[in-house]
Amino acid sequence: MRISSLLRPAFAGALLVAAANGPARTQSVVDGSDAAIGPESTARLLVLVRETLRSPDARVTALRQGRDGAICGAVELRNRMGTYTGARPFVFEPASRFVGRLPEGPELRNPASVADYAAMERAKRLFSQNCAE
Repeated sequence: MRISSLLRPAFAGALLVAAANGPARTQSVVDGSDAAIGPESTARLLVLVRETLRSPDARVTALRQGRDGAICGAVELRNRMGTYTGARPFVFEPASRFVGRLPEGPELRNPASVADYAAMERAKRLFSQNCAE
């Protein structure tokens, strides 16, 4: 029996699984504003968005260089139902590798933990210092 005849069904099965899972999801800058901060900063930012905001398919827009080396922009994430929830401002501080999305009122009133509350307050402070005009 030839090896290629054994591998053919396995390869076909792998293709079926990949097709069933749909297209690969990834973060992206959807408006071309990544040109304002450069490819290296954009790559670092997208990795941290995936890790910090736990979103494999975030839509990043309105990127710009903020004060003190910060990067400002907007990010849209999916909710548990799979629907995008609307873009919200965020700040990225490269020196500390911190990415924080500005919280909405309900998040501040009922944080998941003390650490989450501290991160939301940090994001608000960094955004007002570096991104607010």
